[in-house]
Amino acid sequence: MRGRVIASRRGAPLSRAVLANVNPDSILFTDDWASYKPLRRSYIDHKIINHSAGQYVVGDIYTNTIEGFFGNLKTGMRGVYKKVSPAYLQSYLDEYAWRYNARRDGRAMFEQLLERAAA
Repeated sequence: MRGRVIASRRGAPLSRAVLANVNPDSILFTDDWASYKPLRRSYIDHKIINHSAGQYVVGDIYTNTIEGFFGNLKTGMRGVYKKVSPAYLQSYLDEYAWRYNARRDGRAMFEQLLERAAA
């Protein structure tokens, strides 16, 4: 997981961010948000889950994993930080991306953090 603050969730800023961070040899899985449609031609394939029609899983196509990350991020923002300053938003995203990426390591997160700090 990699999270980045972008200028807008619409149009060119969204497309630029996805193109800069997702390998063009990938199959893109998204929901039916209209701003993802222009990305279709830049990837091998683009699978869409139509949330507007109550669709959440079709075979092996789903967005539940990323939605789980965003759910944890939003819960943390509301429960831990209460208010998020735009000046520090990237730092908050970095923290939650690190937590998400480290979740299956087996060691305590504090131990992982100490090891990285010492390296």
